[in-house]
Amino acid sequence: MQKTFGITLVEGLLIGGIFCILLFATGISLSAARERVRDYKRISDVSRVQAALELYYNEQNQYPVTEGKIALGNGGALCLSSSGFQPTCSSTGRVFLNPVPSQTDIGLSGSDLQVYAYESNGETYVVSAVIERAIPQVEIEKGLVCARPGTPIQASASGVCAL
Repeated sequence: MQKTFGITLVEGLLIGGIFCILLFATGISLSAARERVRDYKRISDVSRVQAALELYYNEQNQYPVTEGKIALGNGGALCLSSSGFQPTCSSTGRVFLNPVPSQTDIGLSGSDLQVYAYESNGETYVVSAVIERAIPQVEIEKGLVCARPGTPIQASASGVCAL
């Protein structure tokens, strides 16, 4: 009597099916983890911009004034100096933030999620960003979030971050 070793076709299909389910579950977990990382980076970046704006305010007695919203980071202002938000830090004077943070574009090529926006009349400001997933630990909902002086980052109730 000769013994053969191996697996049957049914056993092979069962193992393959389990392997596919595990790969699918891992892919979903990785996608969710990437979204969380991007969201936490956005919250951190907006907090850094707020801190730099407060330093600017302490020196200039006003926030950098804009005519409407401007983009921060890639494709917009890359430096916050004594002259306000600028494309480069070539101007003389004190530099408060160089470079201005840019939203991550991991998996978001061509998306509007890559832009932070800033608007100010000198007395107050609003910085806006988009969050991909709710962050219950800090009570931030998915969607547009707004940061203003002296307040924590909050979800936009109206879908617009206005002054």
